[in-house]
Amino acid sequence: MKDPAGRLRFITPPAPLDDARYVIGRALLLVSAAIMALHAVSVVVRIRTRPEAGALADVLALLNGGHERSLASWWTAALLVTCSVAALLAARLARGDGDPRAGRAWVVLAVVFALLSLDEAVSLHERGAEWAGAVFDSGSVLARLGWTLPAAAIIVVSLAALVPAFRAIPSRSRSIIVAGLATSIAGALGMEVVNVLLVDAGARYLWRHLVMAIEEAAEMAGVVIALLGVLTTVRVSGTDRGVALAYDAGR
Repeated sequence: MKDPAGRLRFITPPAPLDDARYVIGRALLLVSAAIMALHAVSVVVRIRTRPEAGALADVLALLNGGHERSLASWWTAALLVTCSVAALLAARLARGDGDPRAGRAWVVLAVVFALLSLDEAVSLHERGAEWAGAVFDSGSVLARLGWTLPAAAIIVVSLAALVPAFRAIPSRSRSIIVAGLATSIAGALGMEVVNVLLVDAGARYLWRHLVMAIEEAAEMAGVVIALLGVLTTVRVSGTDRGVALAYDAGR
């Protein structure tokens, strides 16, 4: 633009920091990839050494994503907590932007993410395996599917109940969150079914743990995608006083 003297000069606008959201996403995906690499190493070491007990066996169990209380499950739980905190931030910004309906919807989603994190941390869904074993014949495929059957039913009911909340949030954010949840659900339920089929077919340990690795990786990637979906509503910009946050409703 021109200054009063008529000379041309360029004025740099305030730098938007929106890309920071995607930097966060890339960093989280890299950490997830590192955790899955450690899972692969633990599987190979276990196959070669076959430790029965001791420190090595404990470390391998911690790194093995196929175990419920492993580094992978703790990381997924931490990501879900981050989603919950980000949703609460979006709720506060939405209310400040004059959209209380969206604010309430984000609070609902924050609660859902928190409950999912709790389930991941303490393996509540494993109780479903006991239920399936009590209801179905122990030798049937349905019994071997374990927790996937009650989990699928709970997911369907939960998603139906969340429809009003999804309608209240921006469409771009909604699409990304749904894509992330779909990735996690497909990985968790789909790969669990594949694993049951591999066990029935007498597949080798390595193949079963490859499926487990895909399951854990899909869960992590899906949660990261969902987190990015929440963060799309948080507009970050640089000001003279530092960093400013605002609600991005996509208007």
